[in-house]
Amino acid sequence: MLKRHRASVELLPHDVVELILERLPVDSLLRFKSVSKNWKSTIDSGRFQQGQFIRRKQSRGPDVLCLPFSNDGLEDEDNTYAKRFVSGSSVASTLKFPVSRKLFCYGSCDGLLCLYSLCEQSASVVVNPATRWHRTFPLSNVQHLSIEKFNICEYNAYTLPRLGFGKDKVTGTYKPVFLYNSYEFKPDSVTTCEVFDFSTNAWRYLVHASPYRILGYYDPVYLDGSLYYLTNEETKVPPFIFPAETFEVKLLSLDLHTETFQVICKTPTHYSSNNPYTITMCILHDRLCVSEINWPIQEIWLLDGANKTWMII
Repeated sequence: MLKRHRASVELLPHDVVELILERLPVDSLLRFKSVSKNWKSTIDSGRFQQGQFIRRKQSRGPDVLCLPFSNDGLEDEDNTYAKRFVSGSSVASTLKFPVSRKLFCYGSCDGLLCLYSLCEQSASVVVNPATRWHRTFPLSNVQHLSIEKFNICEYNAYTLPRLGFGKDKVTGTYKPVFLYNSYEFKPDSVTTCEVFDFSTNAWRYLVHASPYRILGYYDPVYLDGSLYYLTNEETKVPPFIFPAETFEVKLLSLDLHTETFQVICKTPTHYSSNNPYTITMCILHDRLCVSEINWPIQEIWLLDGANKTWMII
């Protein structure tokens, strides 16, 4: 059938072919790469993949990814643990990993998910559930320190470091980032920032990390070229020397291109050392969002990035 229709396909202008291909699901595109070298080159190009991803989001709305453990987290016969990735209303794929204790970076970046561990000597991984493509990368310094603390049962004595994952919008490169409060591991600075470089397959330190400690209970959130963290700008010392207190929370950004930090604005939320888990940060309608539980009400606020103001919804 392919040979019978090849001539009519080749009569179409290639820009028309691209517009048609952009409207197809990923599993179809993977098969159509074998039609011709020209189609394969188009489908493999970053420009086409970005356009196809944006079109899918616009036509179908945001995808919901469901990531349960298979067999209730029990190990399979081949010493791997399977996770099923559900996109929208259909199963995208089931992938297996050699360890069970994988943590997920918040959300996805261009359809990519990032998984990591803080208590096992296992590589981190970036995975595309739709195509099954994945790439592993080595442990960071703070992961090695976390594993040491886990092995000597000090795991609950400090806030877990959280991995952020995003994209430099200028160069198009992806960057896993660990930003953590240094006093939990070493007392030489306020925060430490490690960034992974896929071109060298190695972690490196940012010389100028955040000048303020972050509130480490919350996952960093990626949006539009930056990772966002919650901080108390005035507080530069460890929280455990304070009595129970409540204070204002501010929004801290890391520009993934310039690799510089900036306090953006105050948030409408308040941090309580008695119950820090009343605050949540996430992405809603492609905008940064913070939420706070004031029992029995949960308030949700959207950030207007242009005016640096918050709107309650």
